[in-house]
Parts: sequence; structure tokens; C-alpha cells
Amino acid sequence: MGCDVTALQVALCTLGIVICYADRSNISTAVLPMAQQFGWDKAYQGVVLSVFFGGYATTQVLGGKLADQFGGKMVLAAGVALWSVFTFATPAAAAAGTLPLLVARVMLGVGEGVAFPSIHSLISRNVPAGNRTTAVGIVTAASYAGTALAFGVSPWIISNFGWEMVFYSFAGLALLWLPFWLPVVTLDKFRSQPSSPISSMESDIEASASTAVAPTASTGATNGSSSTSVAPVDSWALLKRREVWAICGAQYAQSWGMYGLLNWLPTFFSEFYQVELADLGSYTLLPYVFQGVLGAATGFLADWMLRNGWQVGTVRKALQVVGMLGPAACLCLAVSPLVGASASVASNLITLGLGFSALTLGGVSASHLDIAPRNAGLVFGAGNTAATLAGLVSVPVTGYLLQTTGSWPLVFGITAFHYVAGALLWAAWA
Repeated sequence: MGCDVTALQVALCTLGIVICYADRSNISTAVLPMAQQFGWDKAYQGVVLSVFFGGYATTQVLGGKLADQFGGKMVLAAGVALWSVFTFATPAAAAAGTLPLLVARVMLGVGEGVAFPSIHSLISRNVPAGNRTTAVGIVTAASYAGTALAFGVSPWIISNFGWEMVFYSFAGLALLWLPFWLPVVTLDKFRSQPSSPISSMESDIEASASTAVAPTASTGATNGSSSTSVAPVDSWALLKRREVWAICGAQYAQSWGMYGLLNWLPTFFSEFYQVELADLGSYTLLPYVFQGVLGAATGFLADWMLRNGWQVGTVRKALQVVGMLGPAACLCLAVSPLVGASASVASNLITLGLGFSALTLGGVSASHLDIAPRNAGLVFGAGNTAATLAGLVSVPVTGYLLQTTGSWPLVFGITAFHYVAGALLWAAWA
């Protein structure tokens, strides 16, 4: 497959993730006027924000498995269509009551849950191994761009057209994306690339996984073809490996901070620093813009390091550990007495912290491509399920803590603890 076609695939996947994260992040700002209109307290807001992750968790492994087996193109298209419908339906669901709103939020998560697993499966099959971390960095950086889009545009839309228009306008983005995506040609079968500087490690680790289940997998085998190595039993056996558990642990720990911060950041600036709704964009936009730019650069950096002789494990560990300890320090400083009452200083610290976290795009976010390229969607889905569980827990817990204690330093301290614990786990197990 030509470079131009591959570049088009990555570009459209990137745009799809922008839409995905814009559709999931707009409620973080919209929840402020929604809470006023419907009389929601902090605990209820936490439930509304977090039930998304319940649906999101259900389709991570399933979406990855379907993409690995049948190809990621139509899995991604179906996900975009589904989540866009329920983004559009959110205002009507909120007006109808608790159950319709929660169902809409869950179904939004169900649709979005297949996005990253299907894209990572596509990357493993369509992007040369030496450029995969770059592709992962660019696509994942799009999640920050989508968040920045939602945080930057939502306050203006709400102030001028009402909070309902945030959901209607963002849902319409899928109509612009699908006509370009559906004609794209993609490879559905994994292609081995022995010349890659990474593939020898991939092959060694996958071979050890296959050996571990060889007595079962060999039953009925008639030749040495690669179809044996991608049998379902081999795929599921990968989930028992320590490397996969390291991915899950690191994803859980860093996503406690990522999802908690993403959902509560506008409320933090509104309450802790008394920033007006119309001005929120200037404080919540920059962190994700900076994170997106640095995230894309991290992919190039990681692939450059690998091409220049760095060991895969060293690159993944170094970027991941720095990418978790940095945000922990910055978040603690953002609510410390050293900052005082300066919202701008706090925003700069959070921007720096999210910049550090972007380094993880060269760490855990690409590691599944090292250990299981044929089953990249499945392994990524497992890690992202752990990340989703962190969101499912952290968002309502944060709401409860704010409802009962009103302490943002406590919230940020718990988040920092997760970052540190995740860094230690990754350093020990990866």
C-alpha cells in the first residue's frame, strides 16, 4: 500500500479522534448551565459525567477483537455513526429525565469505545513498523486536539446559542467525516515486516506467547502458516502476560488523572479561581493544545530514538515514567499556596503537566504494538478498558469528594498519587 494512501488513512483516523473527543468533552463545560437548569448537585453531575465510561468499557476489547479479525475500517465507521446519534440526542434526553440521559451517555460511550482499538488495529496492518509510534503519537494527540476544540468553542457556543447547540453542532461533524472515510481502502490482514528495528522484539515476545499455548493451538494445524498464530486461543493468551498487565496498570493510573481532569477542569477553574463561564476557554484550551502538539512530536521522537539504536524497553520506560511523574508534581503545585489566587499560574502548571503526560504516547500508548502487533486491537482494548474503569471510578469519586469536602487539593493529591504509583508499576513490570 502506497505512502499516500497510508498518510490519508492516518489523517482521517486523526480527524475521527478529534470528533470523538470533542463529542465526549463538550459536556464538561455544558454541565455547568445544565446543572443550573435542572438542579443537579456535584454528586449527580459526577454520575452524569461518569456513566459514559460504563458504555465505553463494554466495547474496548470487543471492538479491538472485531477489528483484528475483520478489519478496523467498518468498526470505526459504525462507532462514529452511533456516538454521533447519541451526542445529538443528549439535550432531549436531559430534558426527559434521569434514565434517558444516562442511557444516552452510556450509548455515547458504547460508540466511542471502538474508536481507538479499531484505529490501533488499522495502524498495525497499514503503517510500516518503523513509523508506527509516529502514527500512534499523531492519532492520540488528536484526542487532545478534540478536547481543546470542545473546551475552546463550547463556552462561546453556550454564551451565544445555548448549551443545547453544543451537542447539535458537534454531532454534525460526523456527516463531514463519513463520506471521506467510507471510500478509503485498508488492509485487513497483518503483514510481517522483518526489516523493522522493532519487529525482532515483537516477534520474540509473540513467539513466547504462542509457545506457552502451543499444545492447544497446534491441534488441527496443517502447516506453518501465520493463521495458527492468530487463532483466538493465542490472542486471549496474550492477556495473561506480565507486559499486558503492565499496560493495564499504567493505563488505569494515568487515566485516573486524565479523565478526572478532563471532566472536572472547567468546574475547577470556575469554583477554585472564580473564572466566569465565558472566560473558561482561555484557561482550559491551552493545556490540551500544548499536550496535542507535544504528543505528536513524541511519536516522532520515539521512532527516531528506536532507529538510532535505543532499546525499545528503554524508550518506553523512560518516556512513560517522566510522563507520569511530571503531571503529579504540576498538579500538586497548581493547588498549592505557592500559586496563591492566580488562575493563570495554575493554568500554566496544568499545561506543563499535560505536556509531560503527552510523553506517554511514546510509552504505554505504543507498547502493545511491540508485544502483540497481530493482536494490537485486542491488547489496546484491554489496556483502554483499564483506563476506562479509572474514569468510571475517578469522576464520581471526585464529585463525591467535592460534594462532601469541597477540597480541590485533596482531589489533586489523590490524582498525583495515582500517577506516582503507575510510574513505579510501569518501571517494575514493563
